[in-house]
Amino acid sequence: AQWDKLLKDSGAKSRREIFADIGLGKRLAVVVARKLLAPEKSAVADNGKTVGPVTILGSEGMAVQFAKCCRPIPGDSIIGFIKKDQGLVIHTHDCPAIRKSKGGPEKWLDVNWDPRISRPFEVCIKLVAANQRGVLAKLAAEIANAGSNIENVSVDGEGAYTTIHFTLQVSNRLHLAQVMRNLRRIQEVSRITRVKD
Repeated sequence: AQWDKLLKDSGAKSRREIFADIGLGKRLAVVVARKLLAPEKSAVADNGKTVGPVTILGSEGMAVQFAKCCRPIPGDSIIGFIKKDQGLVIHTHDCPAIRKSKGGPEKWLDVNWDPRISRPFEVCIKLVAANQRGVLAKLAAEIANAGSNIENVSVDGEGAYTTIHFTLQVSNRLHLAQVMRNLRRIQEVSRITRVKD
């Protein structure tokens, strides 16, 4: 019965397809295993131990995706949503998109960051700065000094102040905090925030 439910929920045609997806990195074996546990055993493993949250390494490939709406980074409280044809999609706990989601609790999975995670993650910030010559160069220099890389930048507005949107690469929340501290030291910057759509 659990296999039939898993096949229906996932859109797979057979068990063989599920196994192939695991082998190709399109599905996480631990997620499939949890789905196959009978509902009354879902929180307890066969050895009697409580089943904890799935640990995210950031290198799981296609089986795990990081939501573009909230762009979670290590240090954020996160939750996983099992989405048909997309695998496990990771959101921050405070993401507006998860409140709008129509999936029931069986679609959600507790997840945690692995403490050894080391790859860069994209994050968006927005800042308001005085519209003066050389401000963008100062901002870029401080971002580089904090060990971050700029993936994208866009500038809105005319007049005395301008809004600048950056997509940056950071390793975790502490790294993002360092970048933001560096930017706040610039005299022309009046406001800076992390953006979650």
